[in-house]
Amino acid sequence: MHHFSRGLKTAAALAMASIALAGCSLISSGDAKRDESGKPTESSKADAFKVKLGDCIANPDSQEVVDVTIIPCDQSHDLEAYGVTNMDASTFPGDTEVSAEAEKYCGAQFTTFVGLPFDESELEVTFLHPTSDSWKNGDREIVCLVGGASGAATTGSLKGAAK
Repeated sequence: MHHFSRGLKTAAALAMASIALAGCSLISSGDAKRDESGKPTESSKADAFKVKLGDCIANPDSQEVVDVTIIPCDQSHDLEAYGVTNMDASTFPGDTEVSAEAEKYCGAQFTTFVGLPFDESELEVTFLHPTSDSWKNGDREIVCLVGGASGAATTGSLKGAAK
C-alpha cells in the first residue's frame, strides 16, 4: 500500500501531501489496459504499484492506497504522474524523512515538468511513497502527481502548462 496525501499551498513554502501504498495486497488488480507502447487505452482499475511516469489517474479513495483507476490522459482525470524515483536508503528512514525526500524530489521535478516553481503555480501536487510496511516488501518508489488548481479535473497533460 502506498500512502497518499493532498498537496497544500502556502505563501512561501513548498508543502505537499502524500499517499501511502499498502505493503502487499492479497488480490492484485494487475496493470491497466495498455497498448504496445505502454499507454493506457481505457480507464481501468490497477494495482497502485503499476502507476508509471506519464500515467493519469483518478483521485485515490483513501490515504492508504492499494488500487487506483488509471485513465488515458486525453480523458478527464485528477492526477498525472510527472516524476518517479526510488529511495536508496538501506533501511526505512521514517515517515518524516520519506516525506522530506519526496517533497524535495517532487518540487524539483515540478519546475522542470510544469515550467514554473511549485510556489508560483496554481496547480496541486501529491505523491505516492513507501510506508514502513511496504518498505519490508521492497517498495522504494516515490511517484510525484500533479493535478488541477483546487483539485479540479484536467484533460490532457500538464507538461509545460506554466500555470
